[in-house]
Amino acid sequence: MAEQGPEVIPLSLTSPEEMFQLAQTDLFSEYRNFMTGVEYCISVLRSRRRSGGPVRLELSLPAEQIEEGVSERISRTLRRYCDHRIAYNQRERRAVRLDGVSSLWVGVPLAVVGFVLVIIKSSLVGPSGNTNLVVDTGGWVLVWLGLWFPLDTMLFTPLAYGRENRVLERLRRANIALEPHRRAA
Repeated sequence: MAEQGPEVIPLSLTSPEEMFQLAQTDLFSEYRNFMTGVEYCISVLRSRRRSGGPVRLELSLPAEQIEEGVSERISRTLRRYCDHRIAYNQRERRAVRLDGVSSLWVGVPLAVVGFVLVIIKSSLVGPSGNTNLVVDTGGWVLVWLGLWFPLDTMLFTPLAYGRENRVLERLRRANIALEPHRRAA
């Protein structure tokens, strides 16, 4: 299998700082970015299937903003940003799993009540009829409600943090190329 080239993300900024922080500008300007460059890059990488390959950021800046060492400053700051956000995501992942475990304090008793209703429904309302159907269905709904949120929170919610961390690892190693804005024809 041939090695693919880097995944290229073109991005137009008005200053290097826009990569990490939005400047106060006219919100109605057609040149206004509504998210930082890093957030845009994360969004682009998360939306694509490709994983693990190199990333190349092609940043276009006004010519007066391009000076010696800007690319290295952006690269260093991007690595620091990614390290901080990866650590944050790992803490959030643990916190979400802890929330799921904690929610079992409510979920398990609710599920037990649902199971008890399902088991004893015929002795409560008789072996057949609409009431039996309602109690049986209500019991299964309580079981589902009691277990769904804790299991979803422990198993599936943390996956988004892991996916973002993989993207941040790629972005952390990104090669940065600066070029001046192209003039509109």
